[in-house]
Amino acid sequence: MKTAVKTTGLRYWMLRVLEEYEHVAADFSADPVHDLRVAIRRCRSMADGMMAMDPDRQWKAMKKAGKRLFQSLGTLRDVQIMMEWIEKLHPPAPHAAEVHTNAQDATDHSLADSEPKHGQDPAAHALLQVLKARESEQKHHARAALEEFDRKQWRQWSSSLPQRAARVRPGSAVFKHLALERWTAARELHVRAMRNRSQVALHTLRIGIKRFRYIVENFLPVEHKAWSNDLKHMQDLLGEVHDLDVLWATAMSCHVFPDTASRQSWHARILEERKKRVEEYREHTLGPDSLWNIWRAGLPQGKQIEQIATRRMKLWAKALDPDFAHSERVARLAVELFDGLRSAGLMGSLVDDGRNGAATDARSCLYLAALLHDVGKAKGNKGHHKESLELIKTHGTPLGWKPAVMARAGVIARFHCGALPTGN
Repeated sequence: MKTAVKTTGLRYWMLRVLEEYEHVAADFSADPVHDLRVAIRRCRSMADGMMAMDPDRQWKAMKKAGKRLFQSLGTLRDVQIMMEWIEKLHPPAPHAAEVHTNAQDATDHSLADSEPKHGQDPAAHALLQVLKARESEQKHHARAALEEFDRKQWRQWSSSLPQRAARVRPGSAVFKHLALERWTAARELHVRAMRNRSQVALHTLRIGIKRFRYIVENFLPVEHKAWSNDLKHMQDLLGEVHDLDVLWATAMSCHVFPDTASRQSWHARILEERKKRVEEYREHTLGPDSLWNIWRAGLPQGKQIEQIATRRMKLWAKALDPDFAHSERVARLAVELFDGLRSAGLMGSLVDDGRNGAATDARSCLYLAALLHDVGKAKGNKGHHKESLELIKTHGTPLGWKPAVMARAGVIARFHCGALPTGN
């Protein structure tokens, strides 16, 4: 009986990078380049998700290691995509009665790069020649990036990092919270893009959807099964809009059009294809049955958001604080004292200053500061209170917590020991 081969998870994709590396090294054609980029992107997006809960430096190092190769292959891939679009939009017309001998075939191939094929648009032929030259140049750069890629270090990470990733199981509420953060950011970009439909707004929206999709794809298997086709389709539609925008800008900058009629014909065709994709995206993402509403319904709601945000902060702090159990005890005692003093009426104007929710914010701030006050010990005991503030500031505010509460918690952590601020 054959054992099923696991085709998901960080280890699978990290090893897949090494496998696809060999394919690209042998052939820089479109498919191998695309497959290696997919594998690297999977690994980097998993690292991005894990960094929100695990501050281990290996995650950042792995992301950085794949970045130059990913970007270099991306530039090459962009050129190859434009060449594919030219073939789609302006395919060469076949000769009505072509009969080639072997000798004639050889002659035709030798002239293929210098003369348009029978019936091929002159502008398409001219742009293809420019792009072929660019493709050759980008292959050279990609090969240099390939040679710089440290496969030995990558293989070591393929053993150590999956072990760290296993500490938080796929489908966990903390990943749903992270997905909700990405959904919220992408939804704001959607509203902006639907308002003006500019090239920049639509491209930025595509990136936002992509970042949301990657969290779902890598960490939420149930939601991925339900949403994957729609997420990919929306991303692809916007990706094709961007491809068409880049193709038009490239054609214009290369001055490939022999006359005004040719330029207008190209522009009309590109605008037509672009409009089709924007309208299809709108059909799926506007109104009460919008995909955005479907995705949102499957993510944390109401009070769950703050509760899961706290769990995320605990995971992050536990990875840094060498005695996190102590910090949890301090946090529990701090809120017990706060609640006791408040119920006895001894807090006075400290929390009852007329602002709505001031007491709740003060309690949350105290609890969060107590949980995080020793995260700076990850860098040593000396001056750890100062390091705690810097780490809290760098982490940012998870969805469900107020930025002002997070900022005050950082200040409390900074002055939980050592000299108090002088007020200067």
